[in-house]
Amino acid sequence: MYIAARLALLVSVIICVSGFSFAATAGDRVDLAEFACHPEAFAGRNIEINANVIAISADGRSLELFDSQSRTRIDVRLAQLRKAHRLALLHSNLRRVSVSGRASVVEGRLTIDAQSIRPAAANVEAKLQPSEPADAQTAVVPIAIPNN
Repeated sequence: MYIAARLALLVSVIICVSGFSFAATAGDRVDLAEFACHPEAFAGRNIEINANVIAISADGRSLELFDSQSRTRIDVRLAQLRKAHRLALLHSNLRRVSVSGRASVVEGRLTIDAQSIRPAAANVEAKLQPSEPADAQTAVVPIAIPNN
């Protein structure tokens, strides 16, 4: 009887620990083209996506992404991130990000409650390339073409 109780306790501890480790995963990489066919399949899942940033709200609480391959707009809520992280994102010059978090479908639109946001690989490569010198100037000169 004593061995059976210990074995039952051990099994329950293993099940609990495996459940917590599964819940803490960063998320599944998903194909957003699949979202157009089955939007309800994404609800409640932890997902990770790469997309272009098209808008950041002025208060820094949300941003909007666009996936050009599937032509999908994604709302991202930043409420779970620290304020310093949100402000850094607001002042950064990120064009493409990788977002992981819990997905939900609100009015037919994919919404992610972000748990983490990282620059995507394209941004890292762009930062490694040398930029133009600070004193270089660019001018736009209008050209008039006569209609004959």
